[in-house]
Amino acid sequence: MSSLSTHILDISTGKPAPGVTVFLARDEHVLAQSITDSNGRIGAFSVPLTPGRYRLVAQTGEWFAQHDVATLFPCVQIDFVIAEGAEEHFHLPFLIAPGGWSTYRGS
Repeated sequence: MSSLSTHILDISTGKPAPGVTVFLARDEHVLAQSITDSNGRIGAFSVPLTPGRYRLVAQTGEWFAQHDVATLFPCVQIDFVIAEGAEEHFHLPFLIAPGGWSTYRGS
C-alpha cells in the first residue's frame, strides 16, 4: 500500500502555513482530514492508499482570511492517481500565495 504526506508553504512570505485544514478524498468521499502543524506539514494521512484516483484539498481561503489576506482561491486541490502495484510514499506539497498556487511531487 502507498502512503501520503504534504506540506504547505506560503511563497508570498517564504514561511510555512500552519493551521491549514486538508482533506483527502476518493470518489467524493472524505477519507481523512488533518491540519498542518507549526511547520506547515502533515507527516502522514492515517489511511492506506490503494490503486485509484484521489483528491487532496487544502482550505487556503480560511487560512488567508485568518491572516487578513484576500485570496482568489478558497481552496486548492491536487488530483492524483495511485497506479496498480504502487507501494511507495507520495509527498505532494502545496506552494500557495494570495493570487496563485502550485504543486510538485516531493520526496
